[in-house]
Amino acid sequence: MRRLSTTETAGARRGLRNTWRVTTAIRVFALALSSGIVLSAEDSGASWPLLAALAVIAAASAVFDWTSATTRAAWIPMAEMLLAALMLASADASPGLYAYLAAPPVVAGVRYGPVTTINVAFLGALGLLVAAAGSSDSDPRPKFIAAVPWVLSGLGAGLLAGWQSRFTRDEEARRAPHQAAHQLMAQLHDLARRGAVGLDSAQLASELESRLRIETGALVSAVFISSLDDGLIPLSSYGDTTSLAEEIVREPDDRSPDVQVLTVAGTREVLGFLVLSGVQRWSAEIEERALAVTDNFALRLDTAVLFDEVRHMATAEERDRLAREMHDGVAQEIVALGYVVDEIESVSAEPRIQQLAASLRHELSRVVTELRYSIYDLRHHVTDRRLSGALAEYVREISAGGDLRVSLSFDESGPPLSARTETELLRVAQEAIGNVRRHARASNLWVTFVTDGVHIDLDIDDDGIGGAAAKERHWGLQTMTERAAVIGARLTVSERQSGGTTVRLYTDHSTAPEGSAQS
Repeated sequence: MRRLSTTETAGARRGLRNTWRVTTAIRVFALALSSGIVLSAEDSGASWPLLAALAVIAAASAVFDWTSATTRAAWIPMAEMLLAALMLASADASPGLYAYLAAPPVVAGVRYGPVTTINVAFLGALGLLVAAAGSSDSDPRPKFIAAVPWVLSGLGAGLLAGWQSRFTRDEEARRAPHQAAHQLMAQLHDLARRGAVGLDSAQLASELESRLRIETGALVSAVFISSLDDGLIPLSSYGDTTSLAEEIVREPDDRSPDVQVLTVAGTREVLGFLVLSGVQRWSAEIEERALAVTDNFALRLDTAVLFDEVRHMATAEERDRLAREMHDGVAQEIVALGYVVDEIESVSAEPRIQQLAASLRHELSRVVTELRYSIYDLRHHVTDRRLSGALAEYVREISAGGDLRVSLSFDESGPPLSARTETELLRVAQEAIGNVRRHARASNLWVTFVTDGVHIDLDIDDDGIGGAAAKERHWGLQTMTERAAVIGARLTVSERQSGGTTVRLYTDHSTAPEGSAQS
């Protein structure tokens, strides 16, 4: 069964408390009506104690209704009706007091529906019969004549109220998802306009973790997104979280004593899980606060994950479009320039022109090769394989036909990384390897990638000339640094000890692949 979100629970609570106001007004009206009828009677002195007793029953029923505002306590109007019927039929009550017997069936209809209304009216009739049977009056018919019209009136009004309430509840239930979505999206837009919230899933997951650690006192936390294709994907983590994914699939009784798993609800029922470890004391109050924080972030996180998916698809489509444009546009024009160079070379026998033509042809061939690599970079994606497969394929393609010797070392364990993390890692590796191929004049290239599904370490080393540094109007290193920051990682470029350059992208021990800095 789906757990109600905080927004849905609050809405249900408001609706039931509005109903409490209506049912309380019904009781007050019934007491006022009884009082008016008693006042209009010629001899009403003996009825005032009974009227006061009815007021006590009404007040007690209203109090019980208030304390049960978020539950369905159908016994309250039943007990109210039975007590009122027994008291009035057992005493020498004024006929006007029986007007109150119409209130409990109407209350039952408003709050609980037709079935409870019928049960309440039946209990009222039963109470009248029992009281009449135990009464010393020789003829109980006057009491029945005074009571039955009010019981029947309450039954009819209660059935009508029950039908109307059910229709209203059904209509509200039908509109509730749309209203909740509009309300929450309006809040999201307002927060975004004020700069109070972003749509970066990693940042939101990190904020959620931080809030939960404050609320619960947890020492370690992690957010996992549930994927139909890849299972549990770590989105953000804090501390040593290598074993937390295993806690999710365990039965609650089999989990570690200090581990708590909270479900993050989304449009696909379960968006993911938040795992907390190191909680010293887990009470109902702490759980309530934790669920409130989780539900508060659920819509924003679900929206951010959706934006990530849309962004990923849009980026892939745009890269493919650019690759097509480059292949069909610039590449073809450069090839055409090669034909012009061949024509120049064929019409002139002058050595100087021949030399320039050969030099120009060589440069054009180099540019075409670079374009081919660029097109391959744009079209190369992480598909069904893990990142190691995409990296190996990329390195084989880049190094084919060249003198660069490549050594690959991959160690992937744990749950798969998110698609966004793998894509950013591939782009950083492409840029670093491309720099080695174009500028380093290296003989050897070493690519090492290690991950346990939470922490990552990507190292690209070469034995070239070294001296890699950011240059004016060259954005490669800056772009790699920005890509690393997007997934919560760090990028360093340093001189290799035995010559060459080392490019390293890694996450700290307490930082997730798409997480935030330690707080």
